[in-house]
Amino acid sequence: MKIGNLETAGSVFLAPMAGVTDPPFRRIVQGFGVSAVWTEMISAHGLVVRGETFATMDLTGHSVPTVFQLYGVDPAIVAEAARVLQGYGAAAVDVNMGCPAKKIVKTGAGAALMQDLPRAARIVAAVRRVLQIPLTVKIRSGWDETNRTAPDLARAVEAEGADAVTVHARSRSRRHSGPASTDVVAEVKSAVTIPVIGNGGIKSVDDAQAMIDRTGCDGVMIGQGALGRPWLPAMVLGLSASLRGREERGKRLIDVIEEHYRYQLEWIDLQTAVRRMRKHLAWYSKGIPGSPEFRRSVFHVEDPGQIIEWARGFFGEAVVS
Repeated sequence: MKIGNLETAGSVFLAPMAGVTDPPFRRIVQGFGVSAVWTEMISAHGLVVRGETFATMDLTGHSVPTVFQLYGVDPAIVAEAARVLQGYGAAAVDVNMGCPAKKIVKTGAGAALMQDLPRAARIVAAVRRVLQIPLTVKIRSGWDETNRTAPDLARAVEAEGADAVTVHARSRSRRHSGPASTDVVAEVKSAVTIPVIGNGGIKSVDDAQAMIDRTGCDGVMIGQGALGRPWLPAMVLGLSASLRGREERGKRLIDVIEEHYRYQLEWIDLQTAVRRMRKHLAWYSKGIPGSPEFRRSVFHVEDPGQIIEWARGFFGEAVVS
C-alpha cells in the first residue's frame, strides 16, 4: 500500500492505543507480521513547550514502518512537534482527531476537532508545510450519532495535504462500544481520493474482510482485536496477495509471553514492566479455562520473577490460536 512516498508491505496496520502500543508490544506484533505500526499518542504541547521526552518513541528492534501519532490544538505547536518527530525516525506522522478521552477533548484536541473543521484543516496545513514524510490523520465517524462529520473532515484534510485518513467507524459518544458504522467508512472512501483505512470492531479475519467488502477501504487497522492476540494482524495479512500472514499456529503462548516480558524488562524499569505485563496477561488469558481466577491472582503479584512463574503455571502448553 502506498501512503504518500511510503510504501508498505500489505495494508494491515496496528492502531495507536494509549498504554498498549508501547515499543515492546509493537515488537511482538511485528514478529508475527504487520504492515506498519502506530505509536501511542504523543502530546505536541508536551514535546515542544514542556520539553518532555516520550518513551514510546523508542524504535529499538523495529522492523516495519512506525508512524508517530500526535495530538494537539495549536497548529504551530503541532507542526513543530511533527518536525521534531520526523528527526526521530518516524516513517510518517499521524494527527489524532478521534481520541474520545475527556482529558483530550476538553482541550479542543482529539475528537473535539470533529466539531471544528476549520481548525483541523489549519493543523494539517501547518504540519504539511514542515514534513518531507507522509502525513496521515485519524478520525471517527463524528462527534455523536447525529453529527457524523467524517466525510467533510476527510475532504478538508485531503485538501490541505494529508496523504491518508484512518476512520474509526464509531462516533466519539460511542467510544469503543457497539457495532462499527461501516457505512461512514464507505462515505469517506467515496469523498476522497487518498487512501482510506478502516478501523473499529475488527477482532477476526472475517471482521477485516467485512470491513473491506462493505466499504471498499484501502487498508484496515486493528486495535482492541490485537489485545492478547498480537498475531491477528498477521492472520489478516493473509488476505493480501502482497504478503502472507505469518501467524505461526502451533507456537506456544508462553513463549510469546516470555518474549514480550523480556522486551518490557529491557525497555523500562522493573515495577512498570510488571504492571504493564499484568495487564497483557489478562488479555492473553481471555477464553482459557480458569482465566478469571488467574487474573484476580496475578494482579496482586509485584515480584518481577514471580509473575512469569505464575504465567508458566497457568498457560502451560497452550498454543497460539
